[in-house]
Order: sequence, then C-alpha cells, then structure tokens
Amino acid sequence: MESPPYVCNVCQLRRGCACDRAYYVATQAHAVAMRRYSASRSKPQTHGDELVSLDKLVAPLIKKGQPLTHIYAAHRDQIPVSERTLYRYIDAGMLEVGNLDLRRKVSYRQRRKQKKAVETITNKKFRETRTYEDFLAYLKKHPDTNYVEMDTVLGTQGKGKRMLTMLFVQQSLMLIFLMRDGKANSVVEHFDWLTSALGLKTFRKLFPVILTDNGSEFKYTLELEHTIDGAKRTRIFYCDPQASWQKAHIEKNHEYIRYVIPKGKSLDPYTQEDFTILANHINNTKRFQYNGKAPIELATSEEFRDLFQVTGIQPIPADDVMLKPRLLKP
Repeated sequence: MESPPYVCNVCQLRRGCACDRAYYVATQAHAVAMRRYSASRSKPQTHGDELVSLDKLVAPLIKKGQPLTHIYAAHRDQIPVSERTLYRYIDAGMLEVGNLDLRRKVSYRQRRKQKKAVETITNKKFRETRTYEDFLAYLKKHPDTNYVEMDTVLGTQGKGKRMLTMLFVQQSLMLIFLMRDGKANSVVEHFDWLTSALGLKTFRKLFPVILTDNGSEFKYTLELEHTIDGAKRTRIFYCDPQASWQKAHIEKNHEYIRYVIPKGKSLDPYTQEDFTILANHINNTKRFQYNGKAPIELATSEEFRDLFQVTGIQPIPADDVMLKPRLLKP
C-alpha cells in the first residue's frame, strides 16, 4: 500500500491486487527487532580515539590499586560507558589492564562451617553483661547510636608490632594505630591518649559504643570503659566466640589494608606515620554503597574535625589514591 499503514493486512482489495504484497506479522517483527538489538550490543560501542582516551584514564588508576567503583565515581563525567560495560571492556582485553589487575574477579572462598563455641571463652568474666546479645539490646534501645567496631591486625605469625583498627560503621571511616605489641595494656594506652588529645566530651560523642572480639588484648574492659580518674568514656561489647562476621564492617575494611601490606608480612618496619598515610588512602577511596562518596566525605561533624586534627586524617585527590604495596616503602 502507498498510504498508511503501508501493509496489506487490512486492505479489502488485496485478493485481486497484482502488486507485490507486504504483511505485518507481529511475532516476526519482534524477532527481527530483538536480533537487531542484540547485534547492536554484542560489539563494543567505543572505538578509536575515544577508546584510547578511556584506556589512558582508567589503566593508570587501576595499576595504583584503585577499585573500579572509586575510579568511576571520581570520573563519572569523563567515562563514556557504564561501570558494567567498563568491566566487560577489561574482560575482553580492550584496555591495557586485564582481569588479573582486578582483585574482585577472583571468587570468594567458600564460607567455613561455624565452630562450636569453646566453653572457657564463653565464660570469660570480661564478657559478662557485654555479649553480642547485650549489644543488640542496647542498639534497639538506642537506635541512633553510631557505634564503632574495633580489632587488631597481626604481622608475621602474630609477633612484634600490631595495628589497632577502629571503624566508624556509619561512615566506614577507619583509624589505624601502631601498637608495640599485642598486650591489653597497649590498647588501654591508646584509649587514654585519644581521650587526652580529644577531650572526654568529644571522645564520648565519637566512641559511645565499641564492638570488638574476644582477644586477650581487649580483656581490660573496665580500663577501656573508664578514664584513669574513673570517668565513664564508652561502652564495650564483645562478639560471640568464633563469630567475626558479627563485626563484618571492619573485617571487610581490612581488605584495603592487605592490598598494601600483604598477610604474613612483618609490621615491625612501619611507623605510625606510615599507618596514617595508609588510613588516608583508604578513607579517601570512594564507595559504591555511599553513592560514590568516600568515607572522609561523610564524616563532617565538629567532633570528626577534631579527630582528623589529632590523628592526621586528611583529604587527598581521588586520582592520587594508591592501594598497592609501593604506597609504603619501609
């Protein structure tokens, strides 16, 4: 037909018509459209100079150890494809970097079967009224509490220096302190120093509740909860034995530390200045769950500003973030 709808389906003269006929069949039209749609997306849509520019932007940042989420959040306006498509380009070998440069391409290990709690650990006196159930009950009663997770990171076979790590769960902001050993007195000393540097009022606002594990370095509960003169400064709660997943935020954040200091490497050559540099690069890494913002961008209160001044935490440019062993050269 020479007039709309340009097909012979509804033409009443089609039986006697000598012209070539054209019929619209919905199922066939849909199948052709889907094939055309699939073919248009089966090959990369970025070519030539645009692909070269993309490679020059993305490859050096990945080689610095920056997660792809961080890169995409920092350069969203300069990257002409989606984050998912960028992963496909790397997988297809279109960029200078490959899958081996992406840490998350390796599957997670199978979760181990939970071990039965050891009776002697369960009955430790410092856990009394401070169990994980007590912690959940406290949060239910005080739902607006911004609690902190605390842990230690070991060096070679648990010997020598250690890291004391503290994570503000709401912002994923992590502090890293150098401990001379893994003893309980060392943890108390860091608490006393932070209280003195910040002031008791600020310390209380920043660290109202702390969740940690059952390590012997955290056994001096009363000393951690109170200052030298007996003033209350925080509340300590303990995870269940062999249940590190109950403080999953800090366990996950330790992954960033291991990008720079692999597991099994001695911490003895490092200084507090090194750990502050490491904390700054971690805290300036943009996160998907925060809509492309870095933890340091979420910590905006006056108390956090005081904390940054005391600990040396500061913003750094997104492209300067380095999460590779060459960040620290002890």
